[in-house]
Amino acid sequence: MNRVNGLEFAALDELPRPQVILGVGIPGSGKSTVLGELASERGYTLISPDSIREELTGDAANQSVNGKAWDIAYERARHALKKEESIVIDATYSLRSRRLEAINICRSVGAASMIAVHLDTPLSETRERNRSRDRVVPDHALVRMHQQLINCPISLDEGFDTIITIR
Repeated sequence: MNRVNGLEFAALDELPRPQVILGVGIPGSGKSTVLGELASERGYTLISPDSIREELTGDAANQSVNGKAWDIAYERARHALKKEESIVIDATYSLRSRRLEAINICRSVGAASMIAVHLDTPLSETRERNRSRDRVVPDHALVRMHQQLINCPISLDEGFDTIITIR
């Protein structure tokens, strides 16, 4: 249960529950693969705004319902945490303000541990992976999100208990 996709996650066993794992990384970084396997292996609830957009419109890329998708995502997070269930939120979180929002929401309903799983994949590799995806993200969006993470790198000062970086 401590290895997912060949990666070590034993450090999670040392942190109190309920835990919130925020995925951090640009599209094509491998984030959804790792986080999906991590949630499955540990029995955590997986929450994905992309999946919620698909539920609402049939299209995970449909940004016209982005606000509603995030409202639903955080309502699902609150619901799980109130039941003392650990969760994984699969989103880009390239903006510090979005990470702070998630931390504040989750802490306010009882998250005992906030963990960032940062997939720090080179931009060249994410671009290559992106080209072969079913849902291709425009290159300018990849570059923008990559630059956001460079300009506002993830930090324990944001309220995370630990950061797991995967390169």
